[in-house]
Amino acid sequence: MADNLARAPRRHRTRAGVSLALAASLSLALAACGGGDDEDQDATDVEEVHIGVVLPLSGPTAQNGQNSQRGLELARDLINEAGGIESMGGAQIVLDIVDATSEPAAAANAASEMVSGREAPLAIVGAYASGLTVTVARETERAGIPLLTTAFSDELTQEGYEFLFQLPAQATAIGEAQMQYAVEIAEAAGDPIESAAIIYANNAYGETQAQGLQSMADELGVDVALFEGYDPAITDATPVAQQAINADADAIFSIAYVSDGVLVARALQSLGNDVPVIGGVGGYITPDFLAGLGEEGVEGYYSVNTSALGDYGDINTAYEEEYGTFMPQEAHDNAAGLYVIAEALEQNPTLDPEELAQTLHEGTFSMGAAGSMPGGEVAFDETGANEIAVPLMTQWQGGELVGVWPEDFADAEPIWSSGE
Repeated sequence: MADNLARAPRRHRTRAGVSLALAASLSLALAACGGGDDEDQDATDVEEVHIGVVLPLSGPTAQNGQNSQRGLELARDLINEAGGIESMGGAQIVLDIVDATSEPAAAANAASEMVSGREAPLAIVGAYASGLTVTVARETERAGIPLLTTAFSDELTQEGYEFLFQLPAQATAIGEAQMQYAVEIAEAAGDPIESAAIIYANNAYGETQAQGLQSMADELGVDVALFEGYDPAITDATPVAQQAINADADAIFSIAYVSDGVLVARALQSLGNDVPVIGGVGGYITPDFLAGLGEEGVEGYYSVNTSALGDYGDINTAYEEEYGTFMPQEAHDNAAGLYVIAEALEQNPTLDPEELAQTLHEGTFSMGAAGSMPGGEVAFDETGANEIAVPLMTQWQGGELVGVWPEDFADAEPIWSSGE
């Protein structure tokens, strides 16, 4: 798996330097991608290209949705500053943003209204959470509009959709990596994991990923002492945290969003947990997790991830200067989605969603944030899955989230402590 990874270069510049450097490099990339005859180009020369955005901007997953929005807006600005879609006469990207809330039915309604409007977007990015994206995908598929998503659910690429494009690794693979990487790290530290407690948000995201954890535990001979789901809208995580501690496992595996992830972590700490905790992306890799627990509180926490902060490079620097925090995974991966759309339009300028979908299926994309996805590029198979995507393992060390596994990818050595 690690052999498929490619490292993106890192750079550290001032804000002005970052913006100019990104704009210059993107301008060159856009120019290189452009093509087509004059007649075709004239037909697609437009002032604006509208891209829909459906994200949970309210409710329990609002923080993740807002982080995603920030990443998309930053990518939009950088692409537009670099000259827009050069193959379409410098068309500027316009984001039409709607709130999916954190309810699947509301997300579907928001998507339905967007795709059936007088000016339907050329493509849509969303809807972060798997449960929301499942319902949104039905609407975009019916309308024949490409949906690029950072949701993990395996179900999304099992429906035979032609207009669904999933950027990260899938939930089952992420869950399997969450267990496999932790076992490998523990073994390397001479402290093998023989038993595990698994606690997870009981929705499309958590349940599928937890199944991946369970299947890999079975494959590796790890006893699952606890397999417990909970409502991600909980306000008190003490009961599920107590169950995890009572399981007396060698490690605790948790799949959570921001709010419930912070609650679970606080409850585990207050109850005296002394075994490693391995998060499952979601809330465990966000600036909000650090803000909620503090540097000392997050120290040593692991989390599997779909991309690595250490590879984000200039776009992370730009994000830090704009928002005062490092770029969260959901911000980066959604930005990657917008870059994929932009590069697809450079490869084949079009105002036809179906033609764009065909280009997305056939092309390989590495512009901007797409190039800092694991593997250095994005390519979709016939189901819409990113065939290059692989999960990675990160850890909080000294207040920073660093890549620690696989070894070929690591920015730092993993620190494994059982508390014994």
